[in-house]
Amino acid sequence: MRLAFSACLFGTALSLLAGCSTAPKTVILSPSYQGGNISQLSDTLAIKVVDNRTTKFTIKVLEQEPAVYLPNADLPVTLTGLLAQALEANGATLAQHSDTQLTLRIRTFIAKVDESLSRHESTARAEFVVEVAKGQRTFSKPFNGEAQFSKPLKHDQSQVEGQLNRLAEQVITRMLSDKELIDFLQQ
Repeated sequence: MRLAFSACLFGTALSLLAGCSTAPKTVILSPSYQGGNISQLSDTLAIKVVDNRTTKFTIKVLEQEPAVYLPNADLPVTLTGLLAQALEANGATLAQHSDTQLTLRIRTFIAKVDESLSRHESTARAEFVVEVAKGQRTFSKPFNGEAQFSKPLKHDQSQVEGQLNRLAEQVITRMLSDKELIDFLQQ
């Protein structure tokens, strides 16, 4: 009897623990280029996005035990789409093989959410490096951005995702407004 009770108690404890260990939610990003035609590009480019982040987490919720880390493994694919939209809106033609290769390296892309019982604050940072190889010539320049907001109560993941979408759009727009980069592409 005692053995049956112990086995039942052990099974219940395992069931409870299994229910508590759910996989973390993933981050869903869908930035869309809204900057319009800000540069006149008439070049044919091959583009590539390389994820050089040390961790693949995009949202980190602090002040929780344990801290919650939300991954986004599709970030290079998402940013490739955004970069393609932006370049095409500015007159560039994209091809898989071209004499001009534009590489966007993701160094940092994360939102850190600090929350208490009554408020939360989200600080997002993006650090990209653009590298262009055109024949024998090369160009490299970092582009950074930061966004911040705070609101009452606990965070809403979709609002943090929206913050990251807008930040990615802003940094890509700033990149396409950069005179040095545009001059290099037009030479």
